[in-house]
Amino acid sequence: MRFVSITVLAVCTVLLLFSATGCSNPETPQSADSYPFPAEPPDIPMPELPVELMLSSQLNIIDGQKIGYTENIENLHFYNCEISIKGKDITVKNCEFLNSIIYLENSEDILFEGNIVRDLNRYEKTALIISNSINITVTGCWFEANYIGLGINGSSVSVLENRFLNNNGHNALAIGDGSSAGVSGNYFYGSFPHAILIMNRDASPQTTVDIHHNIIDQTGEDAINFEDYRGASPSRVYANIITNTGWAAINVEYNSWEANITIEANWIEGTGIDWELPLHPLNPEQFQQGWGHGILVEDSSLVTILNNRIIKAGENGIEITNGRDITVTDNGISCSGAGIGLHAYNESSLQREFSPLKSENAGSSHATVDNNVIFEAREDYEIDELSEMSIPD
Repeated sequence: MRFVSITVLAVCTVLLLFSATGCSNPETPQSADSYPFPAEPPDIPMPELPVELMLSSQLNIIDGQKIGYTENIENLHFYNCEISIKGKDITVKNCEFLNSIIYLENSEDILFEGNIVRDLNRYEKTALIISNSINITVTGCWFEANYIGLGINGSSVSVLENRFLNNNGHNALAIGDGSSAGVSGNYFYGSFPHAILIMNRDASPQTTVDIHHNIIDQTGEDAINFEDYRGASPSRVYANIITNTGWAAINVEYNSWEANITIEANWIEGTGIDWELPLHPLNPEQFQQGWGHGILVEDSSLVTILNNRIIKAGENGIEITNGRDITVTDNGISCSGAGIGLHAYNESSLQREFSPLKSENAGSSHATVDNNVIFEAREDYEIDELSEMSIPD
C-alpha cells in the first residue's frame, strides 16, 4: 500500500475530471517489435520546439474570454480564458495558452501542434482536457508550470515529441478509462506526483497505452504509475529513459487485476532519491520519502517485466507485493536492497481510503523468474514464507 500519497480528495477530484463516457471505438496504438536488453541508455533525441513558440509578442491577444471554436486556430495568445474546441479536421497551431483551460471534446481528426500551454494556476484543473474524441494528435508542444498538464479520457490520442516541464500539481499527463493513447518521444521534467498516470477503474477493454522512447527525469513519486488499471487490452511501456524518481520508476498498483502490461527494455537509473524540486504553488501536499524500488507491482496481476536495466535503485530492483501471474525475465539489476522481492499483501491495503484491497484478493505473490542478472544488491532474492518464485527448467 502507498503509505504517503496525494490526499484522497485530490485523487477523487482527478477521477471526476476524467469520468465522461468513452468513445465507441478508440484507435489502438501501433505496437513495435520486441526490444533487447539496453546495454546503455536508448538514443532518444530531445524534442525540438518551433521558433514561433518564442514569438509571443507577435500573437493576437484574447484576454479573459470564454470562447468556442469549430475551425482552425493559429497565432493567438489566450490569457485567463476557457476555450472549447469541437468538430472535425481542425488544426490548432502556434498558439499560447496562459492560465487558460482548453476543452477538446466530441471531436475527430484534430491536430494540436506547436503550442505553449503554461501557468494554469488553478487547483485541480487540467490545462488541456481531451474527452470522447477520436484520432487526436498533440505534438511539438510545450506544457509548463500547470497544475495538471494534459488529461485524456475516452479518446484515442497520440502524444508525440512534446516537453512537459514542472507540471507538478497533480501529474503532467493523466490517461483515464476507455482511452487508447500512444505516448512517444516526449520529455518530462519536474513532475509531481507522476509524470504519467494511467487509470482504468471501469475495466474498459478498449483502454490501452503504448508508452515508449520518452525521457522522464526528476519525478516526485513514481514516474509512470498505473492505478486501478484493470481488464485492459495489451499495453506496453518500453525503451524509455527514466531517471531520478522520488519513489519507483514504474509502478502498477491499486487493484490493477488483469492489467495486461509489458514493461520492457527501459533504462531506469536513480530511484528513491531525495526530491528537492518545488511543488506547484497551489499544491498543499509536500514531498515525502516513499519506496525506492526500480519497478513495483502491488495488488495486481498479469504483468511482464522483461529486458530492463535498473541502476541505483534505492530499495529493491523489482518488488512484487501481492502480485499474481507476474513474469520477470532477462533484467539487469543494481540496487541497495534485494534484486527481486516477493511479498504478501500489506494489511493496511485493506483499510486504505482510495481503492481498498478486497479481502478475497489479499494474498501472496507468485512470479516466474528467469535469466536475470543481479550485478549488485544486498541479496539476490527476498521471498517471504507465503510467496512463491518459479524458475523454468
